[in-house]
Amino acid sequence: MTSRQWALTEIRWATLATLLFAAGGITQLAGAPAPIWWALYLACYAAGGWEPALSGPQALRERTLDVDLLMIVAAIGAAGIGQVFDGALLIVIFATSGALEAFATARTADSVRDLLGLPPERATRVDADGTERSVPSEQLQLGEVIRIRPGERIGADARVVDCPPPGLGPPGHHRTPFHTPRG
Repeated sequence: MTSRQWALTEIRWATLATLLFAAGGITQLAGAPAPIWWALYLACYAAGGWEPALSGPQALRERTLDVDLLMIVAAIGAAGIGQVFDGALLIVIFATSGALEAFATARTADSVRDLLGLPPERATRVDADGTERSVPSEQLQLGEVIRIRPGERIGADARVVDCPPPGLGPPGHHRTPFHTPRG
């Protein structure tokens, strides 16, 4: 994993919860005294469950039922009936799913940011007489008209004023203008 992924707190907490869970399982299977593996499992609860434990009461205050609250209640209930292993496993699964979600969201955000950082170097400017000329995107001025062909990236922040319906006919079909960012 890169340092970018380790920067996500969800990944660090899920990793710690998983390691504590594994240590608890190993000590339990090795026949260690129950207080030792209970302590490791409860540390797993704390590492992987602190964030849902904070958002669960907030859901109660808002009179809503969410998955964070249900997961915490189930894990505490498991420990309450002596099934601390099962509760810790639930915490690990939940913390891991949160870490994967955070990772996927961060990757998506990075990809979108990278795409927005790739504006085309050139744009097709349409002069007042209708002639088209390829110019560096940096030379475009406010109010100039550019032609954007299907699949092209947009060379400037733009207000689209004339376009055919998607996949139909030649330009000239007027629709309501809309704004689009460069890229």
